[in-house]
Amino acid sequence: MANNIGIFVCGCRGLVADVIDPARMQEELAKLKKSVGARVVHPWLCGDEGREVIRDTISRCGLDCVVLAGCPGAVHEGLFTGLAVEAGLSAEMVLRLDIREGCAYPHRENPAEAFRKAANLIRMWTARARLAEPFSPVVLPGNREVAVIGGGLAGMTAALDLAEAGIRVTLIERESYLGGNVARLDKIFPRLCDARCGLTYLYNRIRETGKVKIMTLAGVRALEGSAGRYTVNVAVTPRYVREGLCNGCGNCVEACPVEVADEYNYGLGKRKAVYAPYPLDPVGSYVIDRRFCPPGCEACSRACPAGAVDLTQEPVEYSLRFGSAVVATGWKPYPVEKVERLGYGVFPDVITSLQMERLTAEDGPTGGKLLCPGSGREAGRVVFVQCAGSRDVGHQAWCSAVCCTASIKQALIIKEKNPRCRVYIFYTDIRTPGEYEELYLRAQRAGVVFVRANPAEVGAGSSGGLTITAEDTLMGRVFRTGADLIVLAAGMTPCGMEEIRGEEARGAPRREVSRRYGLVSAGGFHVGHRQCFPMESADRGIYFAGCCQEPMDMGAAAKSALAASGMVIKTAAPEVEVSPLVPMVDKSGCDKCKRCMEECPYGVFRLDGEGYPVPDRLFCRACHVCVGSCPRQCIVHQGFGIRQQIAMVGARIKETAPGEPLVIAFLCENDAYPAVLEAGRRGMVYPANIHVIPVRCAGSVNMALIKDGISAGIDGFLLAGCRSGECHHISGSDRAAGRLENIGDTLRDMMIDQDRVKFLRLGIGEAEVFAGEAGAFVQRLRQLGANPFKNAVKV
Repeated sequence: MANNIGIFVCGCRGLVADVIDPARMQEELAKLKKSVGARVVHPWLCGDEGREVIRDTISRCGLDCVVLAGCPGAVHEGLFTGLAVEAGLSAEMVLRLDIREGCAYPHRENPAEAFRKAANLIRMWTARARLAEPFSPVVLPGNREVAVIGGGLAGMTAALDLAEAGIRVTLIERESYLGGNVARLDKIFPRLCDARCGLTYLYNRIRETGKVKIMTLAGVRALEGSAGRYTVNVAVTPRYVREGLCNGCGNCVEACPVEVADEYNYGLGKRKAVYAPYPLDPVGSYVIDRRFCPPGCEACSRACPAGAVDLTQEPVEYSLRFGSAVVATGWKPYPVEKVERLGYGVFPDVITSLQMERLTAEDGPTGGKLLCPGSGREAGRVVFVQCAGSRDVGHQAWCSAVCCTASIKQALIIKEKNPRCRVYIFYTDIRTPGEYEELYLRAQRAGVVFVRANPAEVGAGSSGGLTITAEDTLMGRVFRTGADLIVLAAGMTPCGMEEIRGEEARGAPRREVSRRYGLVSAGGFHVGHRQCFPMESADRGIYFAGCCQEPMDMGAAAKSALAASGMVIKTAAPEVEVSPLVPMVDKSGCDKCKRCMEECPYGVFRLDGEGYPVPDRLFCRACHVCVGSCPRQCIVHQGFGIRQQIAMVGARIKETAPGEPLVIAFLCENDAYPAVLEAGRRGMVYPANIHVIPVRCAGSVNMALIKDGISAGIDGFLLAGCRSGECHHISGSDRAAGRLENIGDTLRDMMIDQDRVKFLRLGIGEAEVFAGEAGAFVQRLRQLGANPFKNAVKV
């Protein structure tokens, strides 16, 4: 347990301090006595001076745990944990508390309540810190260093799987953000849920392992050597903005005089040569694309109040050694401007399917409105053209596997946004295998018109729109129709690594290059033996994952990544250190009720020789749904567990304003909590009464916390998890919803209104839903009045 805690509060260079008075906060911290050895309020902890203050205070005061209150935990995580590790602390003894997105941003117009909420949260996190302990490693079998080349869905999946097996991974990504093409999609089929939802889950798990070194803006120059002795030469392009100094004010963007095509939005709209970090950017600072900077221009540097811009940075090359590598370099859309008859690049209202993803996305260039890029009008008639560059001997002869389903998905989204919009799909053959056939049927029921047609030409319409001439291959006739927007389903082109193909240019014989790396002519990779070893190259130790092999959907890409990582693990050392968060059963309190066995989403529990249920920790996913299920709270694990949660709930927090209800919200860290962070970032107002505690899964929350919290005088509890069917732990969210319904009997016995507890399902993008539901919940608590137990306890 921590006996000497340091509390550091960051003003975030005014973003927090302008709302939450630093002097008053210093006075509030002085009231925290037990186990607190240092109290620091600083204007800018991630700056040079602030980092030195943290480092010096930990060393000088002999701190054994640190609470950092400022920006969210995922921001500058490596920066702060690195400081603590340098000073002798374990990374898990650094507890991050968000008071920027959680307090300052949403409650900016009410600084008094923002301050009280921040003070409450600090008190709660300090109670948690008192029970914090460094992790003890859980060793089961280890392994060698691995490189994963490509940070898209397949690369992230492989990196996570390897890291969870205890393998050290370097994840190399050429863009500034992770997620590849998937990160820029709007919805994914068949559930039509948010594309970044799964990526966020992967990223959170990757960060949590502590075993993945992420290199962004990094290009592989060469891959050489043999199994067990590979060398990867990597060139890293600088961001020209110093990590830790950038506070995200955006002044550099405003000052930049250069506008270029927005690559993130596939050329729709413009961005500056300086741009803000995209979602899933692990560094989180702004980026300067020096390719477009005018000679001698330093406008961004002069505009930066933090002095974070450093235009003197130079590319750095690294030579890294690995035992094996997973190549997951992904895919790119076929350049459909080569299919000249379809008019792409000639008519601005002829777009690709990927550009359509950005048009329908709420964070896209039109805010999700279906506006034609050329005319600016809302599209009332949309024509999808399939096989644009695929199944064509003059372009790509192969089927690109997912285009039909992707276009059907987009057609359904258009119909949801505007049921009056007329949508047509011109297809060669509809290919929707397996469960995707249901999407095809749904689209037909929604009024999408499917026409088996071979488009011949796209031209300008007489009224400013477009016309498309095609052959109806069923009726054997030629027809012409108008359209406001034409969407080309661009074929998928697997991405080989240009650097490896470059070996041929450097003089290596073509046959030797193909033998070693398994290159196909289109730039993708094939395998040493497709049937028996589908992930292997001709050289053992290099494994392929995802669409660099061939066109495939997201599910297939993830499966191929798991298969590739499985091949790596087969060559690993005899020991693996699994997650320290895997649970154990405290048999001294267990009554063998077997509730954990019933509720475990993965079925990893078994009965030991004494009849006690115990988890197989090698296969456990550490979702902690079992912790939430145990009526005797006897399932324990390292890290943030039920004992710390109980301490936080009982931390004697105060009302944010006289007579206002106190609310504690347990939020799933993957979907619900990011939605709340987004609400803060977007300046949405919701009641300061809501005190948020992120948890691993809504299903990990034990109902004893709510019962004891109500008894302690808390006015209400909000529990938020994933939407049904979208939980990353299969049934965790549904388990939480069921438990909350069942607790009604307990509350009635306590003479407590059931409306004091509420379960909420949130998608990762539903910030507005959270703000509205939170407001309605607090209003209901106001109507109910104070918790009857509040007068019986001291708060």
